[in-house]
Amino acid sequence: MRPILSTFLFITYLFSQENNTQQDSVLQSAEMEPDTTTEMPTPMSNVDPDESVNQVLTSVPLGLDSGYKGFAWGSPSGSTISTIFAPMVNLDTASTNQSFTGTLGLDSVKVKYSFADSGFWKAEIDFIIDENEVEHLISIFRRLEKNISQVYGAPKSTKQQESGPSNAYSDIFDQKYATAFYRSKWTITPAVVELYLNASILQPLTDLPVFSDNHKVLKLVYYNPDYMHSSKPTPEPEDLPSIFDIY
Repeated sequence: MRPILSTFLFITYLFSQENNTQQDSVLQSAEMEPDTTTEMPTPMSNVDPDESVNQVLTSVPLGLDSGYKGFAWGSPSGSTISTIFAPMVNLDTASTNQSFTGTLGLDSVKVKYSFADSGFWKAEIDFIIDENEVEHLISIFRRLEKNISQVYGAPKSTKQQESGPSNAYSDIFDQKYATAFYRSKWTITPAVVELYLNASILQPLTDLPVFSDNHKVLKLVYYNPDYMHSSKPTPEPEDLPSIFDIY
């Protein structure tokens, strides 16, 4: 009798252990299953393709094929111009141009956005220069030309002219001027970029100049010839008085 009872108890113990093992396996499997309640990403088919394209376009700056620093060619006058420069007061109420001031790299500049009948066609940058030595002005021109060439390649055309007395010349009664005319041009279809220097500096400098003020202009211009349209008629030639009546 006792051996039969022992056998029965042993079989019962084995059966209970097998059930526990199966329950543990089920629990482990449940823990390893992914959480199906987690929010799945929105399918791409539900995204408006036009909205995605617009987001990409607004994050990409426009090149010269479209405009100047994000301002599109042909934009109407009065359009808001997004720029880091400070706006300048327009004293000419009849003008549609917009002017700004600030720094461009190492240089202080004034930037003028010009509008024709067809809209925005030119950005003209005037460099504010205090130099009164032709050599220094030419070095500034060459620095700018090199920087622009690193972006757009070598100029399509260049023109360089210099003249004037030597540094040893000095005659307060016969004052002479050193002159420099430099011009470089890049064509980035449909836009054109031009760098321009025109200077006439008294040499040597004197406290008693016959003609006050030196002449010096250094400009960088971006323009689109396709928008150079004006409906203003060419003015009729005027009848000028005789030169003997003037002088």
